[in-house]
Amino acid sequence: MNDTDHLITARSENDEIKAISITSKNLVDYKRRLQNLSPISTAAIGRLMSAALMMGHWLKNGSDTLTLEIAGDGELSHISAISNNAGEVRSYVSNPSVILPPNQAGHLNVGGAIGKGHLIVIRDLGLKTPYISQTDLQSGEIAEDLAYYFAQSEQTPSAIGLGVHFDKEKVIVDHAGGFLIQLMPNASEKTISVLENNLKNTPTVTEMLKENGDSPKRMLEILMKGLNPIFEEEKAVTWKCNCSYERGLRILSSLPSKDLQDLLNEEKPIDLSCDFCGKSYSYDKSVLQDILAKKEEKHE
Repeated sequence: MNDTDHLITARSENDEIKAISITSKNLVDYKRRLQNLSPISTAAIGRLMSAALMMGHWLKNGSDTLTLEIAGDGELSHISAISNNAGEVRSYVSNPSVILPPNQAGHLNVGGAIGKGHLIVIRDLGLKTPYISQTDLQSGEIAEDLAYYFAQSEQTPSAIGLGVHFDKEKVIVDHAGGFLIQLMPNASEKTISVLENNLKNTPTVTEMLKENGDSPKRMLEILMKGLNPIFEEEKAVTWKCNCSYERGLRILSSLPSKDLQDLLNEEKPIDLSCDFCGKSYSYDKSVLQDILAKKEEKHE
């Protein structure tokens, strides 16, 4: 899987740590091209997509979904990513064209673009209502915000790193990915000390990917040095949007009869565009008339 976006999971030999890492440069660059994103918007949604894919992998059932949403008061305003345990993701960026000066470290100012706000985590497990957790953003840089979420909402000490790097000459994403490492309740002080020391002396996510052929496995070998990582599952990750003509029909069918009649009065086709992938679906007058007729039949 060296040439494809993929994730890999591991555990420490003593079962005191579980970990997952991902390389996602092709996926993130696809999203950049799909919505014509600025570098800052790309970096933000790229980090969120990588995180969603890693967290989604730990869902139990194929029909379960995980949604990560960030709502801030900055120019980026709102971003979201939805994943499952099949390695599929789709995402949304409310403002694709954010441009800001670099932050104090000289990097893309994702935190400034997002601003103050909330991280929302939604787990839809097919029950009557999904599990929803919300925490305040700590920095807007996403990795720190997710680490805070795990500590506050799940009481799970976690280390998370996320990164997106641009080739400035080609104006493409040349490295992207991340890692998520969690301590098990039985983790010893020795294990914690080894992990903390590794994290303290570890390069950034994109530096590790660049220096190691975009290998998420190599990233975990570096992060779990001295902990004898045992690698378990490796899986390709990909973009998948669930929009369709039929889904659009269901949306139109959910409208009140008055709203449908108003659309008919405009005497022009109705175009519905997907917020995730931008694909457009057109519905002509006869389709709207059929939906309205069926609604009226039900009320007779």
